[in-house]
Amino acid sequence: MKKIAVILTRRYSEGIRMAAGFSLLDDKVDIYLLDKDFDAAAIPLIEQYLEMIKPVAGIGLYSNFQKEGFNFISSAYLGKKFLEYDYVIPY
Repeated sequence: MKKIAVILTRRYSEGIRMAAGFSLLDDKVDIYLLDKDFDAAAIPLIEQYLEMIKPVAGIGLYSNFQKEGFNFISSAYLGKKFLEYDYVIPY
């Protein structure tokens, strides 16, 4: 089992979809939203993906700012956290 971190940078819906696909291979996947927010209600596809992956896939959702549905992680701790992963993929 691999540990994979997906960092959402600009193509949010595709990054979330890709992370969900990785989880199908029984890999541990976490999604990080860093420094830049998006409005899930304004982009219905993102809202659908987030609702789908939360209960089923066991994907962790993290952000370095307060965002509903995401766990807060400080920017100072991110570097240490990323060392735990086999792959860190910015998308």
